Amino acid sequence: MNNCEQLNEKMNAEVKKLIDETETKMFKLIEDYNEKVEESDEYENFSKDEDANEFTLVNTVDLSNLFTQLNEYVTDYSD
Repeated sequence: MNNCEQLNEKMNAEVKKLIDETETKMFKLIEDYNEKVEESDEYENFSKDEDANEFTLVNTVDLSNLFTQLNEYVTDYSD
């Protein structure tokens, strides 16, 4: 394995670690926010009409996919 290949592997590993750590932190921040909103008095008056609410819950359903795409971008464009 030559030096450039080693550098590429190191960069990919460090980027993956950073992406994984950021995904974990972001998910936790969003979940903590959502929990605080749900515990607030305003949540008791929840309306299905989002414009009527004084708060917004953040959905994490597709969050992991976005980080997967970001990681794939790095590996796809570093070949």
